[in-house]
Amino acid sequence: MQVGGSMSHKAKVIVFIGSFLIVLYGISAKFYGKVIAEDDGYKELSVFMDVLQRINEDYVEAPNMNDVQEGAMRGLINSLDPYSSFLSKEQYEALEKRRENGNAGIGIILSKRSDVIYVVSVEYDSAAAEAGIRPGDYVIAINGEGVEEKSIMEADSLLRGAPGEKVQLTVFRSGRSEPLNIEMAFSDHTSTPVSHKMFDGKAGYLKVSSLANSSVEQAKFKLKTLISGGAESIVLDLRDCADGKPSAGAELANFFIRNGIIYYSQNRQGEKIKIVEADPGTHITDLPLVVLINGSTADAAEIAAGALKDRKRATLVGEKSFGVGSEQAVIKLKSGAILILSTAKYFTPDGKVIQDESARKAGILPDIVAPDKEKRQDLAVESYYNGQDDDVAKYRELQEQINRIQLEKALDILSRDAMPAKKAA
Repeated sequence: MQVGGSMSHKAKVIVFIGSFLIVLYGISAKFYGKVIAEDDGYKELSVFMDVLQRINEDYVEAPNMNDVQEGAMRGLINSLDPYSSFLSKEQYEALEKRRENGNAGIGIILSKRSDVIYVVSVEYDSAAAEAGIRPGDYVIAINGEGVEEKSIMEADSLLRGAPGEKVQLTVFRSGRSEPLNIEMAFSDHTSTPVSHKMFDGKAGYLKVSSLANSSVEQAKFKLKTLISGGAESIVLDLRDCADGKPSAGAELANFFIRNGIIYYSQNRQGEKIKIVEADPGTHITDLPLVVLINGSTADAAEIAAGALKDRKRATLVGEKSFGVGSEQAVIKLKSGAILILSTAKYFTPDGKVIQDESARKAGILPDIVAPDKEKRQDLAVESYYNGQDDDVAKYRELQEQINRIQLEKALDILSRDAMPAKKAA
């Protein structure tokens, strides 16, 4: 029986993959700033080469070059954080084609936990919320296609299309023994990212559900509206806010911080490569402040919350935030493939890393947990036995009770602890 093919074919395979791995090491060194010792580098490469040689000499069939290349890439990238990814030329072209077909969505933001696609947040009045998708759901498949091997970018692209087009998510949910199949339609409807109101004519409430696009400008306008309307304190609600650029989170924090560090980024050597400080000209108010956060507070909102907490500018109330805070470099390879690498992580002013490899350590901790563990369990039991058969309605009622408790706690803190403060122009 012939195994593998000719020696020339084997040699080409080994040379090709060896060159590929050397280039990959070079890319890693460039973007992560790592200087690889020559002896260690060749020692690690020799292991790869030895394995590849054994595959080519002893494997039952001649290897497929494209499969080998993509498999090697994915194996390397999968050992990194959830936000690093590799897309082959074909995958990237398919992604771009889906984008051209429509960009309507279902109103969710994704991440990864334990190498599984995870729902971080769900827009309140979105198609996903109406269909019963929840933060914490693990996405197993989209339209019957498994997503275990897909990047966040790929999964997100599969959840976009023309308005009205149907999509089915298969999700696994804690507490259930079987996956759920949930169907909904893409929608280009977007809710208002910023809203405001007054409580008892004294406490201004500013709800920021998104920090993308022009949301920060809206937040600035509505914050000034509250202040001119006589607000003596502010509740900044960042619950379920999980998008936007770090600069948007920094600018939002700057409305309440006059000067000093808001956040900084750091590379793998521990070098601070970017330090973002408050601009006194962007500052708006020194009014007493409480910030509401939960497990769906992520990304830019964590930049803001972390800065306001560390600078002792606000009391944080609610639950620990999700923990997203890294910077990515997008590298287009000669083959047409796309490599996305996390090159730095974001830190709060006091040096707390927002994104940690351990989910337990990631995120921003509130100063006051609300509701506490015992109360949350009581609410869950009450929700289970409330007589409703509709699981979506039960879940919404539970979340509304939790949200109400958190808001009441924030208002109570402001009523007890608010001190005279100078209002900004």
